[in-house]
This record gives sequence, structure tokens and C-alpha cells, in this order.
Amino acid sequence: MHPPPAAPRRPGFTLIELLVVVAIIAVLVGLLLPAVQKTRESAARTKCQNNLKQLGLACHNFHDTYGVLPPSRSASGGFPKLGVPNNAYQGWAVWLLPNLEQENVRNAYSTTLHFGHAGNRTAITTRVNVFKCPSSPTRDKVAPTFTAQGFTVTGAQTADYTVIRFVTEGLRNHTPADLDPATRGSSFDGVHGAQASAHSYSTGTNYRVNSFARITDGLSNTLFYVECAARPDLYRTGRFVSADTVGASAWADSENEIGLDGCENGSTPGTRAMNCTNSGEPYSFHPGGINVCLVDGSVRFVRETVPIRTFAAAVTARAGETASLD
Repeated sequence: MHPPPAAPRRPGFTLIELLVVVAIIAVLVGLLLPAVQKTRESAARTKCQNNLKQLGLACHNFHDTYGVLPPSRSASGGFPKLGVPNNAYQGWAVWLLPNLEQENVRNAYSTTLHFGHAGNRTAITTRVNVFKCPSSPTRDKVAPTFTAQGFTVTGAQTADYTVIRFVTEGLRNHTPADLDPATRGSSFDGVHGAQASAHSYSTGTNYRVNSFARITDGLSNTLFYVECAARPDLYRTGRFVSADTVGASAWADSENEIGLDGCENGSTPGTRAMNCTNSGEPYSFHPGGINVCLVDGSVRFVRETVPIRTFAAAVTARAGETASLD
């Protein structure tokens, strides 16, 4: 009697073959992932640039209507040119809302009231996407509860963009050779008007306003808006430091403006123009630099290796420099 024939062997993979296939797949994924991340960041950077473009266009439309640029802030003295009374503190962003297709938010906001007033709560707690950079890790956060001039502000929506009001005295003292002449006074100001200060020029009692005609350094050489992303969380040189510790992050906040100090290793002042800290300095999460909008409405990516003197020259509007971000 013969034994039954053996069942035919089913074709299959050996363990070694399976391990080889898994290894090949892992290598391919490892090669593909950076490309996917690069594509994603490229799209985010383009969206960020589009946001800044919209801010620039909105500012131009504001200028067409009022003949002046919107102020970087109004504070205790108000801003009579725009009908803002005393103690009605406002940030730069509130003036752009109608030209950003945010009429409903602007209609809910009163510039005759402090930004933290209960009458403005609906508006300031509304998310405005054009103020948010898609690369920012905190784009879904709101500002922590804070007190401003006696008003308790809760749930205020934040912005990843800001204005640079002036080149600070700290930077001028820190790198005088880079920022000569150090006696230019008000010519260290940026383009946006504000209540008069030690770093401003006036067109009326205690106030200053700017128009395109007053920007003598050239519209294509002067900064409008820059990134200052991830606030209210604190970041230094690409690393998270602490949550909810950077103030003035709300888009309506009158303190949502910065002065260029320069930075080094997360501290100020210093000789780097950006990406050391998002606490009062230009900062982004785009590798190698930040997006900026210039007064002529153009948007460009500025490398973080740009010399501090060149970047400071782009901040000032009336200093007579010839330096260009190009």
C-alpha cells in the first residue's frame, strides 16, 4: 500500500523575503516623507505669503480712503485723526477688517471703545484666518485671560503677524557701527503712525500719522508687516519654551506691535534680525527665514542671515538709507 501523495506546496514568501520587503518599504517611506513635508511647508509658506499680501492690499485701500496709513496703535490719547477718543486703546489690525472681507467683525467692533470693553467682546473673540500663519503651531490657540487698562480680556483671538514700530534704542546702542548715524532721532520710526513718543514725529499735537508721500526711503524698501508667530506660547530658536507667556498676542491688542531689538540665542538685543525669539522680535516657522510684506504691496521671503543693518534699514521709513532686502 502506497502512502497518499503529499499535498502540493503552496507558493509563498520566506521570513527573510518578508523582512527584505519590509525593509524596502521602510526605505521608500523614509525617502518620501521629507518630500511630503517639504511640499506641505511650501504650500503653507505660500498661504502665509498670501495672507501678508491681503494685509498689504487692505492697508493700501485704507490709505485710499483716509489719506493716511493706519496707526500701529492708539492709546491713552486716542487718535483724533480717525475719531478715536482718549483711552480707546486699539491695535493696528482693527483698521484693516473692512478691506479683508471682515465687515461683520468690523461692524461688531467699536473704535470708540477700548478693545477689551465688553462691547467689543464678540469681535475680538472671532477668529480671522488671514491673521493666522498655517505653519504656526499655535494657530488654534487664543490669548490667555489678561488685564489691559482695567479691562479683563478673555478668549481674544491671536495674530501671527505684526508691525515693527521702530528700531529700538537698545539695538542702536548695541550695534552703533551698524546703525550709524545714531542721532537720527525720529527717523528710526517705521511706517505706521502712533501716539507721539521719543521715537516719533508729529503732524499735530502729540500725534503722528504717515502717508505714502512721507515714506522717503522708498515703498519697495520699507516694511509693512512681518511674521511674529506662535504667540502666546514662547519659542526660542525653533524650540518651545513655555505656554501662554508672550503678551500682546491678540489681533485687537494695542500692544500688538514690536520694536526691532535684534537678537542672539533667544536674548535681545543682538545682531540677528529674526528667528531667535517670538517675544517681541520677528519670528516664523518657515525654515531659514520669514515672510514680510513691503509698503509697495509686494511679499517676499527674507533669509534669516540678512545683516541686521539691512533689516533695520527696511524698518525705517525716513532715514535716508539705500539698503534693500533684495
